[in-house]
Amino acid sequence: MRTRIFALITSLSLGVLALPPTSQAQSKGNNQTQTRRVSTTRASAAGAIDSSAASPTDGVPLALFSMHIQSELFSGMPWPSVSFGSVRLWDTYTTWNDLNPSPGHFNWPALDRWLDAAQQHGVDVIYTFGATPTWASSNPTGKCDYNPGACYPPANMQDWDNFVRAMATHTAGRIKYWEMWNEANQHEYWSGGIPALVTMTQHASAIIKSIAPNAMIFTPSGVGGAVDTSTFLDKFLAAGGGAFVDGVAFHGYVNSIPAISEDVNRIVDHVQNVMVARGQSSKPLWDTEGSWGPSEHLSGDDARMAFVARHYILQWSKGVQRFYWYAWNDKSYGTLFKSSTGTLEKAGMAYAQVESWLVGANLTAPCSASRESTWTCDLTLAGGPSGEIVWNAVVNIPATIPFTPASNFTQCTDLDGKVTQLSGGPIQIGGKPILLIGSRARHAPTKKSARNTVVDSAGIIIRRLFLLASQAMSSPPLPSRPSLY
Repeated sequence: MRTRIFALITSLSLGVLALPPTSQAQSKGNNQTQTRRVSTTRASAAGAIDSSAASPTDGVPLALFSMHIQSELFSGMPWPSVSFGSVRLWDTYTTWNDLNPSPGHFNWPALDRWLDAAQQHGVDVIYTFGATPTWASSNPTGKCDYNPGACYPPANMQDWDNFVRAMATHTAGRIKYWEMWNEANQHEYWSGGIPALVTMTQHASAIIKSIAPNAMIFTPSGVGGAVDTSTFLDKFLAAGGGAFVDGVAFHGYVNSIPAISEDVNRIVDHVQNVMVARGQSSKPLWDTEGSWGPSEHLSGDDARMAFVARHYILQWSKGVQRFYWYAWNDKSYGTLFKSSTGTLEKAGMAYAQVESWLVGANLTAPCSASRESTWTCDLTLAGGPSGEIVWNAVVNIPATIPFTPASNFTQCTDLDGKVTQLSGGPIQIGGKPILLIGSRARHAPTKKSARNTVVDSAGIIIRRLFLLASQAMSSPPLPSRPSLY
């Protein structure tokens, strides 16, 4: 097995290097007052580069930092004060049941105000399908979340086709990304079986792309830890679903209490292994929903700050191109902003701080951990300086341990934004990541040609094969924790 993997890696690497150069070619009102951003890094929707297939060694795009916002936005809450690249429409009164309340009747205002707000603030949109209307459900009395029958397929597939066509036509290209169902391995969201889900994905993909050819279709998302999430994806792809999608979606909630950010590594590894096994490894991988989960799963400002930063850093290092935090203003799950008081939580400040570290930076090697669980992630920061993000995953906050940075690092920044000059010798590190900043890189990065872009895309495949090879030589993974979602 190992021999086959390394032979395939070598073959792909030589093939890439041989490529010839090519030419480049429900709410009362819409309050959309924009407040000053905590992070100044921005990208407009019109001018942003599509990050859907970015590699961890490319400059980190703003779209890595993506967000869920709830509908208080339209009843007096300002647009979020942190920067992000995309918004996911879920828990936004935009389900199939909300938008198509009866046969042939479509209710667009709730959707339109989200699309208008996204366009005004320069972020793109991913729409997530879910909640079959009771009138259309094959089991209209079935117990499901949101409404009776919501977790069952339609009795008549034509009703699904009609809704998808109406959605794609109405949005007229304002939605590029489509997630085919929310948490479809959870019975309260989907109890209709894999074959029906694949058929619905096939129909939706064909309809959407006939109207918006550049649209990207993502798999239904799974949730529940490494085994549950990857097992669902494997069943969906085994049933032929991969032929109708352009990317893979999963939900990166961890199962640990208290929530441990490093547990997302196992989730991503398992999902990527399935993608390789099912011939989908070249497609982008997005975490379309995640956080520490309910408030009781992680307490304390410092612990939550650490989780936000580590969860984003690790997923980018693993090859996840987007992570949609849940949620900006939810009252329980992953709260970054308290709308009742208009207060930015410390975790929200950490979101902005780690974004300022990563956006535009290049990861020079995947993050790695020492035997003492000290994690290091080496970067070339935006503008050229060398950088290293450091934390220890087993030290109980606020305890610290000594760590000696390399001599080229001259200052460090913490998640509170405090900058400290280094004078040599050991410093103290803990569970909250810090950024070490050193000298400017010798050579500015060269402008990429079209050939470089092809090489980078193939690099995703090669990197995932290296992951498989390394895992094949390592000890078996720890048993999964029981699902809490």
